[in-house]
Amino acid sequence: MKALTKTLLIIMILAGPVAFSQEAGPRVLTLQHAFELAEQNSAQLKIAAQNTELAHQKIDIAKLGHLPNISSAINYGYLSNSQIWDPSFGKHITAHVPHNLTQFSVQASETIFRGGEIANNIKKASLEEQVALLNQEKNGEDIKFLVAAKYLDIYKLINQRQVFGNNTKLAQERLKNILHLQKQGLVTNNDVLRTQLIISDLELAIRKTDDNINIQTQQLNVVLGLGLNEQLIPDTTLLSLPFKNVTINQLMATSYANNKDLKTAAKEIEIAKTNLKVIKADRYPEVSLFTSNNFQRPYTNSIPAQDIYYNIWLAGVSVKYNISSIYQSPRKVKAGKIQVEQSLARETLQKQNVELSVNAAFIKYKEAKDELTTYTDDLKSAEENYRIVEKKYFNQLALLTDIIDAANTKIEAELKVSTAQINIVYAHYQLQKSIGLL
Repeated sequence: MKALTKTLLIIMILAGPVAFSQEAGPRVLTLQHAFELAEQNSAQLKIAAQNTELAHQKIDIAKLGHLPNISSAINYGYLSNSQIWDPSFGKHITAHVPHNLTQFSVQASETIFRGGEIANNIKKASLEEQVALLNQEKNGEDIKFLVAAKYLDIYKLINQRQVFGNNTKLAQERLKNILHLQKQGLVTNNDVLRTQLIISDLELAIRKTDDNINIQTQQLNVVLGLGLNEQLIPDTTLLSLPFKNVTINQLMATSYANNKDLKTAAKEIEIAKTNLKVIKADRYPEVSLFTSNNFQRPYTNSIPAQDIYYNIWLAGVSVKYNISSIYQSPRKVKAGKIQVEQSLARETLQKQNVELSVNAAFIKYKEAKDELTTYTDDLKSAEENYRIVEKKYFNQLALLTDIIDAANTKIEAELKVSTAQINIVYAHYQLQKSIGLL
């Protein structure tokens, strides 16, 4: 693996100027470090964190319902004279009233009973905070999987470039031998031209791969918060990580305990049930304690009014009942029950989706491992076939088309093995994401 890392480093440094021109040299980046950079710099995760913080603030707001409401007012203005009529409106007089109005009042009240509405609002806000936190964790998993996919795509392209580079060197060596045979009059110029064409195609494939590496790297750098043109080399030890063999039953059990979507669905059921309790609280009276104090000038409860300051306070118990709740609450309660039923149905649907996702990811993981085994055997056969055909060609026992076919088969087999190695790692992370452990 150390030798492969050095080879990849040399390839990246010596690559064409279009793909790899930059101020700083490439550096090896582990996938775990890439995850950490994404968590630190992802704009999506920052928004999710703010949503969690906002949900926490809503809990503090809901708790304010336990605190007393206090209000005060200061009024200063002009007070008109009092117009007075007898019961038959036949006699009218104007009573003088001191015109300067000065009033200061303070009122406080505290709810002591509201059918559990305050407590349930606090519980509802707390559950919403838990949902926001689960969404934040889910966004974190999505970002990690995006990073892993881009990271592995770059790794795959670098491996493809190495395959094209090795086969270019092989074709160049073959061209030297063909030119030697041409001097001896054993082959025609057609063989030389076709071999040169193959080398040209391989060199073009390398340039295209370099461009794709550059594009994918820039896209990954945006997510990681790095410079746009910073070049990264994947950690080659990733292919040798030991992945545990587990059964589908173990994976299902893990997903039921850790999948964020299932946890969110369960919390949404609790929210719907709590919201139903809040709705039902409207059918109960509201009982509160109150006190108020009023300091005013003039005193208008006498005739004539007196230009004096007076103070009055009162305290007591207030009972309020929303009579319209008698016909409004049944409809609101029915809507709340429908929301609970919807939440239960969404949980069932989400559970089915998770089961399908885990099953599909498990099948793809096993398929990726089987492909690597098959393609590795195919590569051995392709290499042996190329060796035999090449030997026959230079012994004048095979045509150039035979060696071209053998070379193409070997290149295709090498690319399949390289892709299969990456696909195993990709399928592993997809499986981890589906069970909620990424």
